Amino acid sequence: MRLGITVLDDDGGQLRALQRWLLRDPDSAGATLTLRGRNATPGAMGPGLDLIDVVLSNAVGLGGLLVAVATWRRSRGNAPRVQVEREGVTVTVSGADAEQIERLVRQLTAPTAEPDDGTPATAATLDRPRP
Repeated sequence: MRLGITVLDDDGGQLRALQRWLLRDPDSAGATLTLRGRNATPGAMGPGLDLIDVVLSNAVGLGGLLVAVATWRRSRGNAPRVQVEREGVTVTVSGADAEQIERLVRQLTAPTAEPDDGTPATAATLDRPRP
């Protein structure tokens, strides 16, 4: 399973910090993490880095990866917004409670429905804090 992780409103420093966090976090163990430009091919040099390209061997590790991302956000003073994208479905990680992580996993692993106009469906982001 391939994912792209983006830290919004970032100059690149936050993205590198998130990658270092994920490489050390046991919840994201087993994931292959590579920094790259959004339109660059893996291994090619480009103008800048704007996402972490993640490869998971199966969907089981997705929940752990999302928990690690949410934990990293909480550790930062400004709690940067983080988006995770898979096959045209984009979600925003904003909390680490089990219910929200399960919802994000379902959104990222569900088959995407094709709207009538032929454009891929995008999952709603979950930026709302839990009541």
